[in-house]
Amino acid sequence: MSQVLDGSSHSLENVVPAHDEFSYKPVPPTAVVGLALGLFSFIALFGIIGLGIALCGIVVSLISLFSINRSAGELGGKTVALAGVSLSAFFLISGISYQSFVYAHEVPEGYQRLNFASDIASKDFVQTDGVTQVAPEVLKLDKQNVFLKGYMYPTRDTENLKSFILVKDNGQCCFGGQPDAKDMILVEMQGDQRANFYAGLVSIAGEFLAEAPTQAGELKPVYQLKGTHFEQARTAY
Repeated sequence: MSQVLDGSSHSLENVVPAHDEFSYKPVPPTAVVGLALGLFSFIALFGIIGLGIALCGIVVSLISLFSINRSAGELGGKTVALAGVSLSAFFLISGISYQSFVYAHEVPEGYQRLNFASDIASKDFVQTDGVTQVAPEVLKLDKQNVFLKGYMYPTRDTENLKSFILVKDNGQCCFGGQPDAKDMILVEMQGDQRANFYAGLVSIAGEFLAEAPTQAGELKPVYQLKGTHFEQARTAY
């Protein structure tokens, strides 16, 4: 009988390790969050926000891997964490490459890229012999073919627009009331070119007029652009 008990004890010893081998190991929440961020990082192909999400996915997934490796086998989910790192890294690299390519090719040939806010709107008017004039830096751009981005000031008309006001940011467009004169450009589409209203960032190319006092309704922009190209902005910068 002793031999039987010894045999049973030996059998139980063999069973317990097998049970431990398949026991549940908790997965750290950071691994799951990292994987979710990795899956959502595909939007890095379409905007700068997506690049930030991809970067966060890499950081969170690496933190989870560090925790798993330090747990001495108490935590699971290593595959999940690795998948999060891989997806986030893939979309981060792909997003940077794609957006860099688009940025380099979005300006029509023969036009120079300008930043509406820093190259135009930030230049204050100057006083010369008591007369208000355009800043010299902006005056140098007069009659130059330029490419810039901004937001369309909303009006009652939304389609087939021959002209519209372009402002430097969407705060002025939607919430800031009447923009300052130097923060507006009157866009006059040339020939049969027309534009439809779009609430997001738009790209405009055309001949820039630094001193063209005009009035569009109650707005009085100083600058004017003879628009030859119009589209929704391909990049956010």
